Amino acid sequence: MAKEVSLMKDPIHIRCGMIIEKEDKILLQRSPGENHWSLPGGMMQIGEKYKDAAIRGVLEETALTVEEPEFFGILSGRDCFVTNKFGDKAFNLQVVFLAREFTGKVKILDECNREHRFYKRTTLPRNLNPQQKQFIHAWKENIPYPVIN
Repeated sequence: MAKEVSLMKDPIHIRCGMIIEKEDKILLQRSPGENHWSLPGGMMQIGEKYKDAAIRGVLEETALTVEEPEFFGILSGRDCFVTNKFGDKAFNLQVVFLAREFTGKVKILDECNREHRFYKRTTLPRNLNPQQKQFIHAWKENIPYPVIN
């Protein structure tokens, strides 16, 4: 039988990410100390709406102001259990939006990000964030959304 997770010890986080599409390319980023590529976005704050958390996270991580994002998908279940490099465990629910309209120019604003890059559908990197891989591949294959797991 699978080990039950105590919600008192293991925190639940909601990460609101964004597929930012420009000229049929997707914006991905890497953080310091991480080797995988992720969608920009951020952790939801108490009282915040999903869409607002994603828009804020994108602005904080990329300097882009997103306009009119659409709901793309949600990931829940066993795929959301994570252990970070310090051994901390959590359950990271993933909520993803899609934005084709934005203003600004991509910038690294602080030490939380080390690289941003737009990738074509045919040249995506192999080392994608495991929790976001499903969304990135759904975008690549033009799978109708929302993608719900």
